[in-house]
Amino acid sequence: MSRVLIIDDDSMIRRMAGMICKKLGAESAAAESGEAGVAELASGSYDLVLLDVEMPVMDGFETLAKIRELPSAGDTPVCLMTGTLTDEVRQRAEQLGAVCCIPKPLRPADVSEALAKAGR
Repeated sequence: MSRVLIIDDDSMIRRMAGMICKKLGAESAAAESGEAGVAELASGSYDLVLLDVEMPVMDGFETLAKIRELPSAGDTPVCLMTGTLTDEVRQRAEQLGAVCCIPKPLRPADVSEALAKAGR
């Protein structure tokens, strides 16, 4: 069973993503900030991270850069989620090593595709 970490400051999005993961047969955990997500990845093992781009304090790009610095989880596949999916967001995500970008509101097909791209 795949393990997915959902990092988003919006509790509704975290719940929705968790329900989608469950429907797809994946186990999920959630973090409400980039800092909390990085800490969780440093102590746990995940097959995919669903990461919100627009968060206060540390946005998704900063969070992804911090994830890439983790010795134990730096190669964990990350998929960015955003309500404003632009070419600029896609390019920046690619430069930072994200496996994909998906739009909000989340759809099961997009999360399924992210799991497939993560090789899970």
